[in-house]
Amino acid sequence: MKATDNFTAERITALVAILAGTLAALLAVHIGTGIGNTIGAAFLAYVATIVAVAVKVPLQLVKVVTASGRGTIIAVVITAIVLIGIAKAFRGLA
Repeated sequence: MKATDNFTAERITALVAILAGTLAALLAVHIGTGIGNTIGAAFLAYVATIVAVAVKVPLQLVKVVTASGRGTIIAVVITAIVLIGIAKAFRGLA
């Protein structure tokens, strides 16, 4: 088995969707939205990315969600909050 055998369309889609959700969460936290709106933005970007790719490429959506893992969106939101908090702390020191 080669390393490239692990890169299925579902796994690549899951990775891109997670990255899109992370960017949406970072932007939402940076703007100053609440936790609910941050989770909503991350989840909306995650779902929209999967749907946009599924329109172009035939995917098994269950495999995409399984490849993403459990709690990915929550981990993305927590990561965004922590990173923005660290950035604000460094700005406060300067």
